Amino acid sequence: MACWAFPGLRAHSEFYYYLDNREPLDLLAERRLLQIHPQMLEEIRSHREKDYAGAAVRGQHMQLGCLNHGLMVSRMHFMVEMACKRSGGAVALEAWCQGGQIARHKVNVPKVRSSKVGGEFFWQEVDETERVPVEPDALVTPRLNDRPQDRQLAHFFYEADRGTMVLTDMLRKFRGYHHFIKKQQRHKEAFGIHPVRAVLVETTDEARGKRLMELVNHPLVAGPAKRTGLFWFTISPLFIDPVEGSPLPRYLSQPELVLDPIWALPDRGLRALGDLENSPASLQYGE
Repeated sequence: MACWAFPGLRAHSEFYYYLDNREPLDLLAERRLLQIHPQMLEEIRSHREKDYAGAAVRGQHMQLGCLNHGLMVSRMHFMVEMACKRSGGAVALEAWCQGGQIARHKVNVPKVRSSKVGGEFFWQEVDETERVPVEPDALVTPRLNDRPQDRQLAHFFYEADRGTMVLTDMLRKFRGYHHFIKKQQRHKEAFGIHPVRAVLVETTDEARGKRLMELVNHPLVAGPAKRTGLFWFTISPLFIDPVEGSPLPRYLSQPELVLDPIWALPDRGLRALGDLENSPASLQYGE
């Protein structure tokens, strides 16, 4: 087992621990009579090769950025698992997939030509196509036990946005999702699921979230006149800021928050993961 801490000006962050060899996993499997999944071994191999502890000591900023991204994904996984456990049986985590399990998918999307008229840029789709990656950070499937048997599973893609990707690349990412899920329904073949309830996007702050919402409304994605409910947005401070009077961040003290109506649509309606597909938005974002 190894550990690292993010360097700071006056003090380092808390320590993060990870497995970079399989001996502790073998011991756990022996004591608990658990089966070691191949994905676990793949993650250990990846941890060893990436040498997180060494990257923190050397101050390798690109690697540290990847670590921050990985921690966002792990935090979401933790919150969903704990929220399900605290739901009193109302919600169960049917599946969580990430990494190589859901990687290497692409979709054909019309190429875009840009032109400038006066001081404004205009984009237009052309007859040619390009291959756009569709690689969510996670595929999350909660089971909603209060629904009819054939409607209990809700499938979500999850995107952890650290705010470092330029908006043109985010536009390309959203176009890929829209074509993959809505226009071509490639998720059925690629992941064996249907329907995809939403793409959950966690980003850094409210300003970034609003900019991403505008991208979803772009004519090259869904367009302002079309249903844009495929993308749901929330911000990291909801999870990492402490509850008043407590030193703990909310994701530790109130992980069930992730199931609440904290996911904003571009029309400012709020959704919860357990909402019925056609239920109206009962809350408004920012009001």
